[in-house]
Amino acid sequence: MNAIQTALSSQRFNRLLLIVGVVVLAAGALALVIAIAGGSDKTPSSPSPGFKAQLPTKSVPLKNASGAKVKTFEQLDPQVRSTVRTFLATAVERRHLDQAWKVIGPSFKAGYTRKQWRTAKELPIIPYPIDSVDKVNYYLDYASTKEILMEVGVAAPERAKMRATTFQLGLIPVGAGSGRHWVVNYWMPRWTPPLPAA
Repeated sequence: MNAIQTALSSQRFNRLLLIVGVVVLAAGALALVIAIAGGSDKTPSSPSPGFKAQLPTKSVPLKNASGAKVKTFEQLDPQVRSTVRTFLATAVERRHLDQAWKVIGPSFKAGYTRKQWRTAKELPIIPYPIDSVDKVNYYLDYASTKEILMEVGVAAPERAKMRATTFQLGLIPVGAGSGRHWVVNYWMPRWTPPLPAA
């Protein structure tokens, strides 16, 4: 037996070889984890010069013109109630779409000019043939200085053969100072699938 064969068959050498192998494997795994976890984003983590952190404005309960905390639809300012009625009579019913432009928010206007909106065949607002805007039921979920959310119960005329539906309608304030006003920025049916009988 030569010296190499003797060294390879010795228990001490095999243990040493195993330890070296484990150390090399651990170092490779650690290098891989650091490379992956380090990411490829080279953007500096410090803020740009002149950056000032600002907290979002605090949302507080909405008060109407007379100073009362708004808890029902009827307590909302007339301008807000008029905006809701105009939205239902125009955008939802697909009538006089030119009048809808002033009462809809940025999420609905995205991708449209005023001219395109008036003649569009497809709009981002779910239509519904409301029997009468005067017969709509309103339930105010909440009203804050940042958002108003309500449930709107509508019924279609009998000829439409559609069931009555409840929608959620959301408004947000736009503009500043004396030009600040509320616009509809959310309109979605509120429907819960029926639960199977047990």
